[in-house]
Amino acid sequence: MKQYYTVPKDADMLAPKWLTTRINYYSIKFVYHIDDGISKLKGVRIGDQIAKVGDVLMFDGKRISIERR
Repeated sequence: MKQYYTVPKDADMLAPKWLTTRINYYSIKFVYHIDDGISKLKGVRIGDQIAKVGDVLMFDGKRISIERR
């Protein structure tokens, strides 16, 4: 069963369980940038690709892939 998740601005707080259980800070992690002293989410890094806010993550039971907007 395929599951889809669109990356919102607050994905670090509202991420689904299948994404949060795979975060190991080496291959999957949240990427932030500082804008006027405020830390904002830039995207989710999966391997060597970054899913920006608005992109869709697809989980097929084994792998997570990125579908661009």
